[in-house]
Amino acid sequence: MRELRSSLARWALALVAVVALSGCTGIPSSGPVQQGQPGAVEESIELDVIARGPQRDATQQQILDGFILAAASPRNNYQIARDFLTPAFASDWHPEAGVTIDLNFETRSFTATSDTSIRVAASPIASVTSTGQYREEEPGSPVPLDYEFEQVDGQWRISVAPPGVLTDEATFAQVFAKHALYFFDPAFEYLVPDLRWFPRQRESTQTSIVKALLAGPSEWLGPGVVTAFPDSVRLRSEAVPVSSGVATVDLSGDASNEVVALQRMQLQLASSLESVRSIRSVDLSFNGVVEALSPLVPEPVETPRVDARALVSAGGAFGFLSLQSQSVTEIPELSDEIEALEPEQVTLGVGGTVAAVLSEAGVSRVQAGSESELLDERPGLIAPALDGYGVVWSVPAGDPGALSWFAPDGSSGTIDPGWPEGTTMVALNVSRDGTRMLAVLSGGSVAHLFVASIQRADAAGAPASLGTPFDLVSVEGDALDATWIDPLNVAALVSVGGEETIVAVQEIGGRSSSRSGAVSGVSIVGGNTQRELRILTAAGEVAVQSGLGWQTRAGSVSLLATQQGQ
Repeated sequence: MRELRSSLARWALALVAVVALSGCTGIPSSGPVQQGQPGAVEESIELDVIARGPQRDATQQQILDGFILAAASPRNNYQIARDFLTPAFASDWHPEAGVTIDLNFETRSFTATSDTSIRVAASPIASVTSTGQYREEEPGSPVPLDYEFEQVDGQWRISVAPPGVLTDEATFAQVFAKHALYFFDPAFEYLVPDLRWFPRQRESTQTSIVKALLAGPSEWLGPGVVTAFPDSVRLRSEAVPVSSGVATVDLSGDASNEVVALQRMQLQLASSLESVRSIRSVDLSFNGVVEALSPLVPEPVETPRVDARALVSAGGAFGFLSLQSQSVTEIPELSDEIEALEPEQVTLGVGGTVAAVLSEAGVSRVQAGSESELLDERPGLIAPALDGYGVVWSVPAGDPGALSWFAPDGSSGTIDPGWPEGTTMVALNVSRDGTRMLAVLSGGSVAHLFVASIQRADAAGAPASLGTPFDLVSVEGDALDATWIDPLNVAALVSVGGEETIVAVQEIGGRSSSRSGAVSGVSIVGGNTQRELRILTAAGEVAVQSGLGWQTRAGSVSLLATQQGQ
């Protein structure tokens, strides 16, 4: 075998910026087409890759280089990329099988394994599945990708190539865009996002979104959510046309006779297509007959919100902190009972009528107007989680697999969550829509974040199981805490030595990032945006983001509580 030198840097690659003006209004989930209202308009840039086809008398290496670049452009069903393939293989290559993303072409190695074959060794930093699911990859051994060549009329062409596309990080960011598909929680009270990535193609993005929506949620998310679309429903054609801002989704299969079911389908479509700039409204039809639908009432919540004030225990009082007066507003029929437990950690439920409390005695439930109830007395418990059904979740730090739940009706149970062995549980939080569990575990001086869907056993919300954990970001350092920012983003507070901390933010189904945290931070809670993250320090100070750093906004705080919703 001999090592080859790539000529990618010499190939012509152009990025064409297509500027489109689009309003910021959302898509109506029902009713007739409406004119856009004048107001805020954002200028968006749509980028595509234009690559040259194969050049005459090109070498095998040049053909391979050109093919890899051309495969980044999905225009006309990847036609330019197919020009680098033999006629027999051109129709057999499946670029939609997935995407392998590496840092750049300089990190790849090329080795001739025979006179008519080349092996590319790529080091993936991320990948995208055939249905648009993005996953960051841990550093590891290079992945071998084998290509074979044949001559066609005296010109080299590729006769065998792996399914899918190999591209670099920068090109991926320019060619692909993220779109949230929306499903429901089992009670149809919340819309739950499932982030996907599709090529930026005006003529087909909406088709990719609708096909993925009909195919159902990501495997890890599936046990915790439901869809309004029956399994038998399919697109009648291979495209979702858009005319004058109206997307027409024509379906075939068993159409429901229930208006509510059709309204839910319409809402899923409208919410999932909202990120496509050219679409202003959606028409749902079955077998060519448009369904005239009124709005779904009440409409499920897409982004649950919490009180913008910090929820704290300070000066012997538990409640909402006013930064201006530095005073605490207590919660009627709840605060006194919580303070009586001498709380170490608190999670406040939706509506502010129930809380899960960690104290020296263990984990308790506190219901407004009632005495506290001790639920879990095991030693070494971490801060409890609480979901919208009123179910309290509790687990010892040293035994992450011993996850217990306690329902308001007195039922309880233990679930095997499937977390990695040899780790310590640091934090546990349920998403505000009640469909997913966030966990941060520590092992070998590395903080590991996971999310898993929660499958419910009945309408009362009793847990049945957790789905397969979905790996999020791993960060070197000692995990301290984690929180939900919004339905798609989570954050972890990690100690990286001495008093220094970092905040790692992960978009579920997307990318991760990190920034410095507050000095001597010990816990973190989310608000309604990433800017509303708050950190409690070892000195009892509440810090908020200010520019590139953190600013102290309050002191003498003994705990910073988590809120599940207003």
